[in-house]
Amino acid sequence: MADYKLYYWDLPFRGNFIQLLLEDVSASYERHGAGEIYPDKSLQIRNPGMAPPYLYECKSKTYFAQMPACLMHLGREYDYLPKRAEGHTLALKTILDCNDVLMEITNCNGMQMWEKKSWDEFRYNRLADWMRLYENTGLEHGFKTEGGFLLGSTISVADIATAALFGTMIWSFPQLGVDLQDNAPNVAQLCQRIETRPNIRRFLQEQREENGKGYCGGQIEESLRKVIG
Repeated sequence: MADYKLYYWDLPFRGNFIQLLLEDVSASYERHGAGEIYPDKSLQIRNPGMAPPYLYECKSKTYFAQMPACLMHLGREYDYLPKRAEGHTLALKTILDCNDVLMEITNCNGMQMWEKKSWDEFRYNRLADWMRLYENTGLEHGFKTEGGFLLGSTISVADIATAALFGTMIWSFPQLGVDLQDNAPNVAQLCQRIETRPNIRRFLQEQREENGKGYCGGQIEESLRKVIG
């Protein structure tokens, strides 16, 4: 029997945050379509969540919703959290920052579609600041030596989240790779190191062959491609 069931669409977006960690630790999991729960059953599951991803832990028969909560749970389960209490807090903060970036890059989860002027203002100001924020965090805590991680010398859930955020972003929108290199060169290198870890590399190769440059789908992605392309 699988250890977990992950319910999400066939897109990387928020799903990859959980999948990259499950892959890296060689957890046994099944991927299920989000439609098996969302929207009709989303309020009926134990520990209900408003929207995917949903992570079902088979051994405890427990559902987890909200990407940051799922990652923190897996981080504890697989010892992917820093050892000190401050590190736990920073790991959670990093994942919550990722969630904020996802909300912002989709213009408040699609509340409005991007226009070129508003996108450029976001890209060269707010998004650049986000990139520098991750870079500064790494320089303060983990990038002091070549090959370091975001919060220290050992990989943590914060590194998985950072790679899922920026690695996915620049794969789907290669033009943004220049932005990341300019604003956060050490983060760009971190993403490359995480993506070349054996299990993650195999997973991403399969996913990218199947889905191409797909990101979040629908009108939101169409809007992004129009203003970036």
